[in-house]
Amino acid sequence: MGKIDPGKDLTFEQKVILDAIYRIDDLKAKRKMSKVKFEKLMFLLAKMYPSQLEEINDTFEPYAMGPFNEYLEDDGLGRLEDLGLIKDHKEITPEGLEIAKQNIQQDDNLKEIDKSLKQLIKILSPLSNNDILYITYNLYPKYAERSQVKHMAKSENFETYEVDLNEISKRPSETIEIKSDKGNRLKIKFENGVLEIDGKVD
Repeated sequence: MGKIDPGKDLTFEQKVILDAIYRIDDLKAKRKMSKVKFEKLMFLLAKMYPSQLEEINDTFEPYAMGPFNEYLEDDGLGRLEDLGLIKDHKEITPEGLEIAKQNIQQDDNLKEIDKSLKQLIKILSPLSNNDILYITYNLYPKYAERSQVKHMAKSENFETYEVDLNEISKRPSETIEIKSDKGNRLKIKFENGVLEIDGKVD
């Protein structure tokens, strides 16, 4: 295969997916990033940037393990693997690494998303799958409709209280803190259908 031209060979969404694989490797989070966790990482990222990641955001559907995205699997990871930029759906290749870095340097929109992506990876990596499903189902209950693990989506790290989106919509400028049993707190806000994650509170 000839040299890849990211501008012609990759869509913006595919660049973001490649960036996610790159950052997971760069932040040494690969061992902690299960398939379920990766899907929810991309789901939450797409909810943060619904207009820029429209193809990803609009193709998530309720499934057995929460939001599932066939586009992410086939047109995203599958396409990157066909181009030789990743292997086994999770390992970035030397050429993929070079192109991922190049993409960030050349695209300001990707650079902005990359900052949120790094933050999300740091937040989600230490959490169990149950914790992530708990957060996802509470923020987006419709994605629990076909879940086979809904009863297991109870937080191991967070206090088990419901995030009431109706209540949040009455005071959209406020940030909600989810407290963990270990005293850690995560700040989240849901405004105009967009999820904002401010990170951990010291």
